[in-house]
Amino acid sequence: MESKQKLAYSLACVGLAFVGVFHIVFSTAFDYGLRWVGGVLVAAAVFGLFVVSA
Repeated sequence: MESKQKLAYSLACVGLAFVGVFHIVFSTAFDYGLRWVGGVLVAAAVFGLFVVSA
């Protein structure tokens, strides 16, 4: 059961990282600023992956 929960958390973190990268790319492409929001999302996702895998 624990492995399924780790998998779910890992998938959630990967999804969050994808949204962050998507936000960085589109904020750069369309120059609407707030690139830091994507960076915060990616950083939170990477931190979450470290916490889940520990």
